[in-house]
Amino acid sequence: MKFVEDKAPIVLVILSGLLFVPLVFIGGLVWGLNLGGDGKLAADTLSAWVGAIATVAIAILTFILARETWYLRLAQIRQIDELKIEAMRPSLEFYILSTQASIHMMNAHIQNNGKGVARNVSFKFYGNGGGVFSSQEAAVVEKFLSLNMLKNGLTSLGAGKERKSFVFSFLDLIDKNGDSLFGVKIRVSVEFEDAEGRKYTSESIVDFSEFKGVSEVGGGDPLYNLYKQAEKIVKVLESVQTGMSSKRLNINVYSSSDREVEQKAIEDSVREWRERKEQK
Repeated sequence: MKFVEDKAPIVLVILSGLLFVPLVFIGGLVWGLNLGGDGKLAADTLSAWVGAIATVAIAILTFILARETWYLRLAQIRQIDELKIEAMRPSLEFYILSTQASIHMMNAHIQNNGKGVARNVSFKFYGNGGGVFSSQEAAVVEKFLSLNMLKNGLTSLGAGKERKSFVFSFLDLIDKNGDSLFGVKIRVSVEFEDAEGRKYTSESIVDFSEFKGVSEVGGGDPLYNLYKQAEKIVKVLESVQTGMSSKRLNINVYSSSDREVEQKAIEDSVREWRERKEQK
């Protein structure tokens, strides 16, 4: 694209030169008539004048058409290049979100919402004032930098892909920093490149005041609760197997004949108990 734009002045100079040729011809014709002396135009001379004027008009129109065609080609090439860049442009977003386990447990998310892969991703953190961190801001940034993917960045992140990791517990930070934690606002600058090395920068704001007063109902995420209940069932089954030489459950299975024998034994025991009572 840059090569085509650099050639544009040269093309315009060439077209201007082609337009200048008929003008030189007309100028020479006029100069020749002045040398003739009588100043009168013969029929063939008048025809030459008409042809020359028509040539100039055609040359001007041709020049205008060629220039507009060239500008149109440049616009088409520029549009194609922009579509190509847009088709491979990544778009990264950084945010924190509660985990399924608890509303107070926070995950750090890095999401690529663009159409192309993001390379050489790096993160920079700034406080609300943009300068030195306050004690609360420093505590939060320290938690962020404890993750290697935020401290040293990512080599690449594909289109539509996401990286996430647990980063901190709100309850722990509040215990150490108090309710002033909800006044913290961290600005995160994300720098990255596309597949061809073009550099981009996006900015995200992590505003802790948005989490003040947030609560949940229903006991949390249903899938996570189902997982916890299934985990308890597994532990109960494992406790049943404790001390057994094999992994088979020790279950007694009774048939109908076994039930008849057991019922007869119960009836005999009741009869013997009544006989002993009557003897007394």
